[in-house]
Amino acid sequence: MICSVALGALNMTAHAGDPQAPSPPIPEIRFDTPSGLPVPRFVSLKAEETFCRAGPTFAHPVRITYRRRGLPAMVIAETRDHWRKIRDPEGDECWIHRTKLSGAKTAIVMEDGLVLRARPHDGAMQKARLGRGLIARVEKTRDGWVKISAPNVRGWAPREGFWGVAAEGERR
Repeated sequence: MICSVALGALNMTAHAGDPQAPSPPIPEIRFDTPSGLPVPRFVSLKAEETFCRAGPTFAHPVRITYRRRGLPAMVIAETRDHWRKIRDPEGDECWIHRTKLSGAKTAIVMEDGLVLRARPHDGAMQKARLGRGLIARVEKTRDGWVKISAPNVRGWAPREGFWGVAAEGERR
């Protein structure tokens, strides 16, 4: 039996004064960062509610309030005093203190009806259809497929259906 699994929209609040410019392309991978970790890289939000600011201090105004624990985010810059500039699945960018981020690997489903399969190939048994906005834990990747686990379901789906998963060989 195939079940459907969904978890709503991105669920974030943008605050007044947000620029509407398109997000820039993903920067080249750098290793000369204050943390010693590669940038860009994927992380996830640690709390149910996370404030993302216009600049890298608590004095900067809140630009976006995220209300999704586990939401994947791409770190695109960092400061010596522990601030991370992130890009979200919608392309918005803002600053979060590192204590609000987790290294847990998650991905968000970007298309409605993404088929989850028992094995990483198109002919494998269908286990579920995933709804846009579902956040899942990434267990592993192989040959363009992602093995995920979400509430009451586990299996494989094509990497292209997710945001928050680096391609094989990338250290994001």
